[in-house]
Amino acid sequence: MRKIILVLCFFALSVKVDAQPVNLGVRGGLAIPNIVSGSDNPLSAGYSSRFAGNGGIFTEIEMNSVFALRFGVEYTGQGGKRNGVQTMSSSQLITDMAAQMGGNITEEIVAMLGEMAAYVPPTFHADVNNTVKFDYLMLPLSLQAGKTLGNGPCRIYVNVGPFISFLMSGEQVSKGSSKLYAGADKTATVWTGIPAEIQSRIAAGVPELANILENGTEFGTSNITGEIRPVNFGAQGNIGLSYRMGNYSHLFIEAGGNYGFIRIQKSKSNGVNHIGSANVVIGYSFRIVSL
Repeated sequence: MRKIILVLCFFALSVKVDAQPVNLGVRGGLAIPNIVSGSDNPLSAGYSSRFAGNGGIFTEIEMNSVFALRFGVEYTGQGGKRNGVQTMSSSQLITDMAAQMGGNITEEIVAMLGEMAAYVPPTFHADVNNTVKFDYLMLPLSLQAGKTLGNGPCRIYVNVGPFISFLMSGEQVSKGSSKLYAGADKTATVWTGIPAEIQSRIAAGVPELANILENGTEFGTSNITGEIRPVNFGAQGNIGLSYRMGNYSHLFIEAGGNYGFIRIQKSKSNGVNHIGSANVVIGYSFRIVSL
């Protein structure tokens, strides 16, 4: 963080030759992100908003009494939640089963998992509460236009522009226990679709695996960073109200949002989703370069 602040200060001071007023500020608050589905893939549909954090630092160059240019470095939480019966990936299920068995993976167990996979559908259903959480480092660039209200200390403004963001982490947090259903109607399980002969071998060789398939399992947290594109690009904007404190500092409140143009999944087999969020933040800025 110290390096980022130094970079912003250097960027701000570098414009002194043009005698432009420059402000350095900090902002933070509440983000309400969601995952927007862009296809009919059941793996990526049905998400609703969750709550997350949002905040960072910025440099603002005042070009004249109306317009300013703002560059920021921010953390933003993204993602969404999906509760109840939902579609999940069978490949992820098999991976999680292997992880639950720890280091006790013998060649026989690998062979059984491979044989079982031939009878497991690409997706299954579980009745759980599921939250997808993404942490991004965002670099927004905004053109700002504003107007002072009369001769008072208050000013209203809007800003809008592009952003580029870099994924720091991604995880899927599933809470609750559920049987592994073959369909959303919960009339049959994945276990019932496996031939009896293979069921017997699994029950004899890996009873814990048979128990999961037949009776269900407690769901937990999965790291999905590797399944998500590392870089995104989109648009963001805010409307704000600032209050001047003396000649060189301001308090402000902003409401706005952002939307990513790039599909977050590396593979379309996992769905087609875009990230976006509504934000409400408060902040403080002070002048570091003046006329």
